[in-house]
Amino acid sequence: LNADKSNYVDIVGGGQLRMKYTEADGLGLYGRYTIGQGEMKYSLPVIPLKTFTIKDGSYVEFFGDAMNPRLNITATEENTNDAGVGRSVTFECGVELTKTLNDMGLQFTIDAPDDQEIHNELMTQSLENRGKLAVTMLTTGMYLADGNTSAFSMNSALSSFLQTEINNITGNALRTLDLSFG
Repeated sequence: LNADKSNYVDIVGGGQLRMKYTEADGLGLYGRYTIGQGEMKYSLPVIPLKTFTIKDGSYVEFFGDAMNPRLNITATEENTNDAGVGRSVTFECGVELTKTLNDMGLQFTIDAPDDQEIHNELMTQSLENRGKLAVTMLTTGMYLADGNTSAFSMNSALSSFLQTEINNITGNALRTLDLSFG
C-alpha cells in the first residue's frame, strides 16, 4: 500500500473471477474474491503501525473496473485492558472498509464480545462515539470511556492534541485515503 512496503494487505482466499478484454472497453474483471484469512498492516496519523487480522468472510467484489472493486473487509486486533471495571476485558478493535476503492468508506470498530457488560455499554453508544473509543484504544492501548479516565493522566496540551487527532481521524479526514497499488 506504500512505497517502502511497511503498509500492506496479505490475504488468502478464493472465488470465481472472470477477466474480459475488448478493444472498446479495455480490461474488465468480474466476480468475488472471498478472504479466508489474512492480515493488514497499516498506520494512520497518531496510530502506530498495527497488524490487523482480516475476518474470515471479508471479500473484494469486481464489477468491471479491476482497479475499483467494491470492498467489504473487516480487520481487527485484540487488546486486553482492565476497562476500569477491575477485571481483564478483551477488546476487538479495528476497521471496516466498505464501498469502492476509489470512494472508500472507513469505520473504526470496537467490541468486547466476551464481556456482556462492556459489550452492552458499547452497543448503547453511537457509531461515532464507538469510533472515537476504537481510535483511542488503538492509539493509547487503553479503554477510555466516559468516567473511566482515572488510570490515564497526561498534561492538558498532550490531551488536547490527542483529542483533536482522534476527532480528525474519525471525522472527515478519512473520506479519501492515499492508497497506491503496484
